[in-house]
Amino acid sequence: MSQAIKSINATMSAKEAAVPQIGLGKLPFANFLPAILPLAGAFLMVAARIKLGASAAPADFSLIVLAVLCYMTAAVSLMTNFWAPVRFLQRLGLVTASLGFFFNFSSWLIRWVARGESENWKRMTDQITGEYHSLWFFSYIPFANLYDLSVAFAFGAAFATLLVSNRENSRFVGALSFPLITLILLMAVFIGNTFQPLMPVLDSYWRPIHVGVASMSYGVALVSFALAVVYLIKDGVKSEAVGIAVTAFFIVGYIVVWLMSGFHGFDPLSFSYGLNPVVAGQQGLINIEARVPLPGVGVLNGLSLLTLIGMAACFLTYFIKNNEGARRIGHWLLRASLVLQVAVIAMVFYHIQTMNNVASSIGSNQFYKIGFHLIGKNSAAGQPIESIVSVGQNFMAQNGAALTLNMRSNPIEIAGLFAMLVATFFVALIGFRNEKLRANLPSLERIDSLIYKTVGVAFAGLAILLVTGAVWANESWGRYWGFDPKETGALVAWLSYAGYLHTRIAHGWSGRRSAYFALLGFLLVIFTYLGVSYILPGLHAYAG
Repeated sequence: MSQAIKSINATMSAKEAAVPQIGLGKLPFANFLPAILPLAGAFLMVAARIKLGASAAPADFSLIVLAVLCYMTAAVSLMTNFWAPVRFLQRLGLVTASLGFFFNFSSWLIRWVARGESENWKRMTDQITGEYHSLWFFSYIPFANLYDLSVAFAFGAAFATLLVSNRENSRFVGALSFPLITLILLMAVFIGNTFQPLMPVLDSYWRPIHVGVASMSYGVALVSFALAVVYLIKDGVKSEAVGIAVTAFFIVGYIVVWLMSGFHGFDPLSFSYGLNPVVAGQQGLINIEARVPLPGVGVLNGLSLLTLIGMAACFLTYFIKNNEGARRIGHWLLRASLVLQVAVIAMVFYHIQTMNNVASSIGSNQFYKIGFHLIGKNSAAGQPIESIVSVGQNFMAQNGAALTLNMRSNPIEIAGLFAMLVATFFVALIGFRNEKLRANLPSLERIDSLIYKTVGVAFAGLAILLVTGAVWANESWGRYWGFDPKETGALVAWLSYAGYLHTRIAHGWSGRRSAYFALLGFLLVIFTYLGVSYILPGLHAYAG
């Protein structure tokens, strides 16, 4: 019987071999089609949008939601493929990633057209002479705020991931990069797609060049970060060590932001968590500088952080004393933190949807902050405290009933909750059947080579970013360099990648040491991308 089955299988294999295999693998550049086809499709969609009008294509925000769903599916499929290698999962991950890139890029292009139509393309015509300037079509490129940049950052990272994934033994990259891309687009969803007027001083053809280079460079940096994390996993870094590093990053980051008067959503002294209320205005939702405490959220959030800290302490004990009991307790605390973080996010959205009479939760002790925010820092300087408090009090008397909670009032803080959840889940995931995970990853040499290539591209991109930024700054502000926080942050990020290349080329560094450089470089990129816009004052604060 077994001989007959073998004979049948051999006959079928011979027939399959005799049939000409006409597939994508035989076509030139076939491996790059998952990256090329979405580009072509996006341009066709925007052409239909221009030719046939708004009804010919979905709205840009709807496309972003579809992109988030596709990226999420790609991340789950490719990550599951690590533990249960199935060709279907790999193909599903590649197809949904390609679709996500298509929706992502199409959304950005359609937003470009919608932005121009909202002003009737007036910047294409000189308002004095009436001359037609076709070059100023580019002034409507959607790079006016953090939503636009986040959308471009996401499709830049997706494009880079699809290019790197051109071979089957490189498909693993998406398992780490697409969860990060999903977080970036989720943050864009929280920010909202409201059009914001472009400051005249920024209306230059250098703007799309500079910010476009930034988007692609940041995207490649994200891919190098994902590769560095994969390298460390393959090289035997334990999930417990990753858990300690993740906890340290979030705790130290939160302390730094708190001390710099950044996000005050969670107050560790009172275990309370609050969001800023918003009121509808002519330019969309207006954020009010006050905090509305959400019942129960602060306690849960505090407990989730305490369990993370307890987890890190247990894992440290395990490494120092080789205490298996501490390791087991640490993993139980890790799971408890995951459950608590899910509960925190669920309760935040529950309160956003159900909380009424928001004004009753804002006490008179917040009137000064409201008034100061409404007047503005420069105008409030020198004014007596009583008059500033009076402005806040009057505003609350007139608009208190219209105040609501909205996820767009604190997009970065809410995105931070999701980021911590994803990072914690990742720590738990890589600790599950770790040996099988490592066995299914490609060789260390292959991963190290990909890190080297992507860091080289990111280094060149950030160099162009600095140069084009300097030229644009001279055109807009009359100086090439002014040590603005964002300028300095971009320089430091570029120097970190320069350090990677220098130590590798001049001193022969590779492996873990180089991977740590790639991690550091991307963390500095993220700080430049988000931290500067929301925390540090400067000429680039408009991006927030």
